[in-house]
Amino acid sequence: MYTYFADCKNAEEAKALYRELVRKHHPDAGGDTRTMQDINAEYARFQAEGATTEARARQTAAHAENRKSAADFHDMDAVGAELKQKIEFALNLEGVEVELMGLWVWLTGNTKAHKDALKANGWKWSPKKTAWYYAGVPSFNRRETSLDEIRNAYGSTRFQREEKTSMAGALTA
Repeated sequence: MYTYFADCKNAEEAKALYRELVRKHHPDAGGDTRTMQDINAEYARFQAEGATTEARARQTAAHAENRKSAADFHDMDAVGAELKQKIEFALNLEGVEVELMGLWVWLTGNTKAHKDALKANGWKWSPKKTAWYYAGVPSFNRRETSLDEIRNAYGSTRFQREEKTSMAGALTA
């Protein structure tokens, strides 16, 4: 299933390996574009699957308390595939920072230049957070929360496409 991240047991191991692979395989470091694209796609898939695994764990905890969770109402495998696709799409937008928080993907940075493409791809604008988002699983919580509160509640994995400098186009997590 995984070529590069097969031995990773958690997000921290994957993140460390990803950074190592970028240093080794990035085109500016002597690698090739196709290999780097494969690494990026696999890392996005690993992170999206991790998010769905965490959602399943929250579902188990909710069931132990006789509550339901979002995972009871959604096909988590389909949600994981959607998140992967959205992350891969966003990583191709120059100047945009990508962050996976729970089952939502948030975009910050220079998003204005990509407004039309984001709308066409199903992203929504949050004026209070000044960020674009894609909800893998919609929330029915209407309490106003900041991005920091969301990070604290659901965890966060950041992806950032760097501008062309010493390691042009390198992706860091």
